[in-house]
Parts: sequence; structure tokens; C-alpha cells
Amino acid sequence: MEKRFVETSFGKIAYLQAGPADAPPVLLVHGIPTSSLLWRDVIGVLERDLRCVAPDLMGLGDTDVAPSTPVHMAAQAEMLAELMDRLGHATFSVVAHDQGGAAVQQLVTRWPERIRSLVLTNCVAYDNWPVPEIARLQLLWRVPVLPTLVTKARLFLLRELRTRFSAFRRGVHDPRAMTDAMIREYLRPLHGTRAQRRRFVRFLRAGHPRYTMEAVPGLRRFDRPTLVLWATDDHYIPLPWGRRLAEEIPGVVALLEIPDCGHFWQEERPAEFAARMHPFLLEHGQAAVAA
Repeated sequence: MEKRFVETSFGKIAYLQAGPADAPPVLLVHGIPTSSLLWRDVIGVLERDLRCVAPDLMGLGDTDVAPSTPVHMAAQAEMLAELMDRLGHATFSVVAHDQGGAAVQQLVTRWPERIRSLVLTNCVAYDNWPVPEIARLQLLWRVPVLPTLVTKARLFLLRELRTRFSAFRRGVHDPRAMTDAMIREYLRPLHGTRAQRRRFVRFLRAGHPRYTMEAVPGLRRFDRPTLVLWATDDHYIPLPWGRRLAEEIPGVVALLEIPDCGHFWQEERPAEFAARMHPFLLEHGQAAVAA
């Protein structure tokens, strides 16, 4: 699946797109340290009758923005809104994962009239961010010179590929589901050009609970159809967070709990999760079109 690019006021945004042009649009938002490719197999199921758009957030993947461009979650929300405008989608459904959930919660509470339906899946919320793994990396990346030494020596990549301390493999129920090839792909910006590395580090440092906490009042008013879909064996963002979201968002129509699956469920059981969200997205996307 090849990435496309669109120019925005933020820079050149990379994204995946698939599905009939006249089908209900769905925006799929990844978190850290992944990219739009996290959704590749999910899109393979949804694209039959949904127009799928999966961007690389600013700082990750192949999105190219200037060094001065803010990459915090409020700015990411503004970028997502502009991206969908540029692609011709005034309203759309959204699926949010991991730190992408912070950007999406900013998006749906600032522009709720644009949202047809919402799926929150194993995403940051309230004050649960950054998780300890990311908090440790934030501290590491603030030590002068150390990030450059770590990345040039590829020590972080070696830890992820060759040791039992791999954060990626702790993020799946079955470690075999997270392949070396995908770990290398997700960490590619960290070991790419100097500009790519700087953008990646800036994204890492931008993780802060202020963005999800700011969105809480809006979430508690959000009455558009919402599905909470949670892998129950999430090492990073466990099920109680999903249950709290399901209790507090008035638009929630269901909480679906999927056992024996970890945080990066898109690498483990993408077809099953996509099948669970497909009828919800199709029903409410079509209802919005009809309305």
C-alpha cells in the first residue's frame, strides 16, 4: 500500500487512502511510535465500502513538516481537520489509537459537528499519559548528546529487536505478531535523516496529559455515536480506561472487550477488530450521508 502526500499549511502530510470515493469517509489515527501503516490490514477489511484515510501524524512516518511546526496534540488535531478538508470530507467518522486518541479527542470536542461517529480503541485518555515507557524515553531524550549517541549506535533498535525489554513486543499478547520488519519500519524516522530524527523526538516530547484533560468536558457532552473497542491484555493502557470512557461519553452505544490481545492489536488480530467496527462505521456513516 503506497502512501500519498498532500500539502497543508502545516507541511506535506503523508497518508494512506483506499475504498470507493463515494463511500462514507473514515479517518484512522495512529499513535507513537507507529505510523499510518499500523492500519494497513484494518483498511484491507474496511475498504470494501468505506473510504479510509490514514495519515502519518506530524513527527512520525513520512509526514514532512518544518522544524518550527508544533507537533503537540492540539496542533495535530488542527492538521487532521485541515487534511480532511483538503481531501474533500466536511464530515467523517474517526478511529483513534494510542496517542492518536489525544489528537482525536481534541478534534471531536473542538469540531463535534464534523464527526459522524467515533471509535476509541486502546488510546490515551484523562491523565494516563505518558505511560511509564514513554516517560522514561522523554527523560532520556532530554539528556544532551545522549539521544544522538543512542540513535547513531542503533542501541534503541537493537533493544527492540533483540532483547526481552522490547516495548513493541510487550505491546502484543503474542510476541511473534510484532515482526522485526514492522519494528524497523516504525522506528525508521528515528534512524533516518537528522530532520526526521528531530521531528520524531519532538513528537515524543510533546506527549502530555494536558491535551486529554482539556478534552474531558467536551467528551462528557459528546453525543455522536461512539464505540469503545478495547484489547483487554493491554500492557500500557489497560481495560479500566476503556470502561471509564464508555461510562462517561453520552454517545457510547457499546463497549466491546476483546480478550487475549495486546495494545498493538492491529498487528495481532486486525481482521477481527476491523470486523467488529465495520458495521458500526458503515451504519452511522451512511446515516449521516442520508441525513
